[in-house]
This record gives sequence, structure tokens and C-alpha cells, in this order.
Amino acid sequence: MYILKKIKAGALQYVLVISVVIAIIIFAFISLVFLQQKMTIKQGFTKEAIANSQMAFDYIKQKEVDYNQEIKLNLSDNKLSNTAFIKKHWGIFDLGISKSKVKNEFFQKVALLGTQNENKDALFLRENNSSLVLVGKTKIIGNASLPKQGVKTGNIAGESYYGNQLIYGFKKQSTSQLPKVQNIEYLKNFIKNYDQENFINIELENNLQLHQSFTEKGLLYEDSNSIFLSNISLSGHILIVSRRQITVTESAKLEDVILIAPKIIITSNTKGNFQAISTKEITIEANVKLNFPTALVLLAQSNNNNYSIPSQNQRQTKEEHFINLSKNTDVRGIVMYHSENMQSNFDAQIKIEETAKVVGEVYCSKNTELQGQVFGSIYTNNFIIKKSGGTYVNHIYNGEVNSKALPKEFAGLQINQSSNQVAKWVD
Repeated sequence: MYILKKIKAGALQYVLVISVVIAIIIFAFISLVFLQQKMTIKQGFTKEAIANSQMAFDYIKQKEVDYNQEIKLNLSDNKLSNTAFIKKHWGIFDLGISKSKVKNEFFQKVALLGTQNENKDALFLRENNSSLVLVGKTKIIGNASLPKQGVKTGNIAGESYYGNQLIYGFKKQSTSQLPKVQNIEYLKNFIKNYDQENFINIELENNLQLHQSFTEKGLLYEDSNSIFLSNISLSGHILIVSRRQITVTESAKLEDVILIAPKIIITSNTKGNFQAISTKEITIEANVKLNFPTALVLLAQSNNNNYSIPSQNQRQTKEEHFINLSKNTDVRGIVMYHSENMQSNFDAQIKIEETAKVVGEVYCSKNTELQGQVFGSIYTNNFIIKKSGGTYVNHIYNGEVNSKALPKEFAGLQINQSSNQVAKWVD
């Protein structure tokens, strides 16, 4: 015989609450699993986008890429993946931008580009029917391309050559022309037509701190008068132009920007990295440290060309053109002097003083005076040194060139090939 008992309402409520709690826990677990799966997929897409962006820079190491033309790259079997690459000019370096999208995930990488050559010679001296003469503590480490007269020891003011051998590397015969820098014509045009690059005009003021991404329009400040950069911080896609002179002081912090002026002076103890493009003079005072990738470029004016910076006074005057690196300076990147006027003279167009150092490349279409160190390569028309009241042509006195000391990752001048290597990652 069954006895019917009433179940209290409180017990039913208790069971109902437990059921709801269990349902919530199960729903939360399912949601968590779903979210984890979604995040895993999202993370996979992000990783693929990042990898594709990097592979785009690997792609240009083997392929020629035209300027200012976005190319689509097929780097993945994933139909949801799209990668594009574009190369632009930025002074003597190039600018590479890769963009990758995988479904809704987007990633881009931006870099300054240069040319990398793991087998750079230490020295290229143009064939000028004159032998290279080494004096004092001069040392050439690495392969050297020399005139057919070769290399010999010399004597200046009673001081002879102290080395055990002349060239610490292989000797080759040079040619009557310096290797050509491929983007030199662009640079000539750039210093007079920079306004066509569609920059946004800005004003400079004391204590200004300004960064402009290379994925945005460039910023431009120009002045017909001299510009004095002090107590200011500028970085990124910024161009500063003066029709007279730009002076950079120790309190100015410049990174990746370009300076254009007939005369550019970097005062003592200044640090940073930038491109300085001049038509008359670049002076680097003592104890300056310019990090990689720095470029000091002088495109000399002459009566045979008209790529000078526009000015109200167009009269051509005969002035000395030179790049001077004072004692204890440290420049990492490119130092280049170019002139189409090949008339010979007995002045140094690039002068590297005692204890001054360049880690990178020195390129001079006229005369180089080397008393400091170049860890990398020199391409020059002639060497020259003035000592003890005399002028000595094709002499190196106490200078050092060491291509073995150049970092393998260095990317510099576009000689014999276009830019193909990341010099520096930027944003």
C-alpha cells in the first residue's frame, strides 16, 4: 500500500535553482570553449598576417620592385589572405611598406631599405694613371681595386710606411669610372622638387616633440632663411628645408628625418640619426655621434648642372664644396660627395680627420683626405693629403680602411643593384 506524501514547495525551488546553476555552468563552459577556439583562430590569422608581412621583405631580396606601384603578393594558400608591398623613395634610402590582411586581421611593417653586399671591397680607387701611396700607420684590410700602377710605400716629412704588407687582401685593377649610385638622379631631382611629394606644411617651435608615421603624409617645414634646430624632437616622415643653412645643436633630437640646405652644420656633441643633403657644405664638429642609418650627402653645384635648391638669387658663385668630419666624430651610415664637374683640384671634398670614424660607406667623385678610420668601404676618384707645407696626391697618411669590420647586416648605397635589404624598421 503506497502512502502519498506531499513534497514541500521549498524542495522544488531548491531543485530548480540547482538545475539553473548547472545550466549556467554548462553554458559558460561551452561559451569559453567557443571563445578559446575563436581566439585561437584569430591568433592564427594574426600570426599569418605578421609572417606574410615579413615574407614580403624577403621577396624583394630576389625581385625588382618598381617605385610607387603597389604589388599584390601571393604568399599563402589561404584564400582569405591578401598581401601587398610598395616601395618609395626617402632620400638616399628607400622606404618599404608591406600590408597583410587575413580575414579581419591586419598587420603592416615599414622599413628603410638599402643595398646589402656581403663581399664589399675595402677600397675602389678610380683608374687615374697614378699609384696609391701608403704612409705612416695606414692600413688597408680587405680587397682593393686599384689603378694599374698598383700600390707602393711613400714618405711624408721623413715618415715612411710602417705596415708589414701593403694591402691585407686581394688586389684588383679598377676602371676609369666609379661604380654608379643608381638613385643619384632621383636625389638631384628631389632637392628641387620635394614640394611635389605632397607634404603637409608645419611650423616649428621651441620644445616641440613631433613624430610622423611613414604610413602617413610627410610633414614639411621650409624657410628662405637659416634654420637653427635646438630644444626640439623630430622623428619619422619629416622634411626640413632651408635655402641658406641648417644648424643642428646638441639639444635637438632627430631620428629618420631629412634635412636639405646649401650648408648644414652639426655642432659638437650632437647625437641622432638622419639624412643631411647639401649642395655646398656639410660640417660635422667634434664628438658628434650619428647612428645608423645616417646619410651625409653633398650634391655639388656647378655651371654644368642646375639641380641647386631654388633661391631668390640664382647667380652661380664659385665656392668650395666639402664634407668635413672633425676629430672624435662617429658616423654610421653613408658619406657621399657627388659632382658632375670633374675638373681636378688639390682640395679634399671629403675630409675625415684624425680619430674620426665612419662605419659604412664613403663615396667621393673627387678627392678624399683620410686620416681617420673607415670600417667598411671607400669609393673615390683620388686621395689627397696636405702635410708639412706640401700637397700629396693619391697618398693616405695614417688612415685605416677595414671592410672586415663592417657589420654583415649593413645596408647602404645602391651600387650595382637596387635596395633589397632592411636598414632599419620604422613606423
